[in-house]
Parts: sequence; structure tokens; C-alpha cells
Amino acid sequence: MAIDINSPGNSLKPFAPGDVFIGLTLLNDPTDDHAGLGRIVQYGADLQPKGVLWTEGGGHFVGGLAVDRQGLLWAFNDLAVIHVDPRTARQLPLSDRFLPRVYRSASFAADGRIILGEHMKADKRPDNAIARRTTTKFPVIPGEGVLGFGYVYQYGPDWSLQKVFHTETAPEMTAFKGVTHSTLHPSGRFLTYTTETGKRIMRYDVVNDCQMPDLVRYPGDDVFDRVWAIAVKYLPDGRLLVTRGDFMELLDDRGYVIRSYPLETYGWSDIDVYPDGRQCIVSNIWEGTIVRLDVETGEVTGRIDTGCKAPNRCLAGVAVYPGA
Repeated sequence: MAIDINSPGNSLKPFAPGDVFIGLTLLNDPTDDHAGLGRIVQYGADLQPKGVLWTEGGGHFVGGLAVDRQGLLWAFNDLAVIHVDPRTARQLPLSDRFLPRVYRSASFAADGRIILGEHMKADKRPDNAIARRTTTKFPVIPGEGVLGFGYVYQYGPDWSLQKVFHTETAPEMTAFKGVTHSTLHPSGRFLTYTTETGKRIMRYDVVNDCQMPDLVRYPGDDVFDRVWAIAVKYLPDGRLLVTRGDFMELLDDRGYVIRSYPLETYGWSDIDVYPDGRQCIVSNIWEGTIVRLDVETGEVTGRIDTGCKAPNRCLAGVAVYPGA
């Protein structure tokens, strides 16, 4: 039976290996171009739609999707942390254990640590040419009066706060972004992260609590020249995938390019990796499309077109369910 992703009611199915989940908020607020009904859409391993979950918590993009080691699906919307149970395919009650921050990326260490990157870094809504192009009403952190600090937060297996890492970030064109994409090295010792459209691929030692030398620093000082990094994701063997706009690169542990993957159009903004490390899935927020790619051959092995392309752009996260 065909799934209508715009129909009311939750139709998400219990998770199966190879399922793909995407954040696809239904933008329906005429006063805020990033606001609407939170929505997570489920696709099967064949990349055909299976179900929809209308989420609770937050009023803007549902994004930063990730699956933890127990199979729980995580997502974020404004200051809310969203969890979806893989067995019931239902959202769990919102937890108050997390500091209210605009998180947008999650990593899960083998010892149970949960490491969340804070998307926002600004005292107030910027007043610049880029910011004026959007009508987004940014949430303010209660009691702090700011949009965000651009830090990284470590929580324990019981979701208790353990540490706040005061991470560096990179200049970028919007002047409000912090740690927008992050990925934990397979060793569990350091986090590699970006400020989207910044010129640094940064690293932070989450064991010794210290900034590390950048993995990559791109040349030039012009933050509008498109010589930048966007999304990052480690393969199980420690090689790193990074999207660069209209192409993706595979880097070794010294930051050298092993190979490059040309991608259609511009706007490739999120990556997840299949458990065997052979395939990855990459999403494009501007085109509303997703491709599945063979990392070793560069072959595109599957494609999803959500129909949500700019200006109705809302594809803000993608995650693959590896199975129990």
C-alpha cells in the first residue's frame, strides 16, 4: 500500500534492518519559513516509503537524526530531544534530563557516553544579509537569554550530564552556527566536527577535555567562496566522509583525500553510514533528495526524492537503522 506522507496520523512501523529515517518537517507557518509540523518519514531498505511519525516537541526543523547502540532513534527540534522506540515505532515522552539547547548531532560511544553537538552559537538573532533572507524565529535558551554557545555536551547512559566541552567553532556566513555536524572517532577518544560552511574540520579530545589540531583547514578567508566543509561521518575503519557542497570526499586519518565523489547539484548536508561501512546515505536539503552510495566504487545504488526542495526545504537529517 502506498504511503501518503502528508496524511494525518502515525503510521511508522517497527524498525527493520536497513530502514532509513529522515527529518522532513511539514512547513505550514506563513510567518516563519522554518516552522511547521514535526515529521519523521520511514523508508524501507528498498528506499520505498513505509510510514510517518508526527513528532511532539519543538516547532521548527526536525533534524540531526541518529540511531544509538540500543536501536533508539534520536532527533532534535528547537530545544527538544526526541526519542522513538524501535519496537513500538512510537515517540517516547520528552525527557527533562537534557540541558535545553538546540542540538543537531549525536554520537554514541561503546561505553554508553552520549555526545551531542550544539547547533547554535549567537547571543541574539543576527542582523546580516543572510539572516534577512529567512523569517525563522530562533528559540532562546531559558534563563540564558542567548540562542546558543556552540558547545558539545556529554551525557551518561542514564542521560545525566557529565561534561560540557567548550569547543572552538569556525566563522561562517550566517553568523549563528556552532557545532552543526559531529562524529565520534571509532576509538571513542575524540570528536570530529564542523561549523557548516566553515573552513575547518575540527577535533576535540573528549577524554582529556581539550581542543586538538584541526584535521583540515581550507585556504582563504572568504566565507562565501564555497571552499568549505559541511557534514562529516566516520566509517567503522576510521576513514572520514565529508560533504563539500556538490561533492563528497573520503579522508584518511591525516586529513588527506583518498577519493572524491561528484554529486548532482548543490546542498549535500547530512551523512549516515551502513553498519558494514561499505555504503553510505547522503541527503540534500536544497533538492529534498537522498542518494545511497557505494563508498568503495562510488556507484549510486539507490535514490529517494521527497518532493521537498527549495524554497520548501526541510530535509534536515537522515539515519539508517542497523538492526538489533
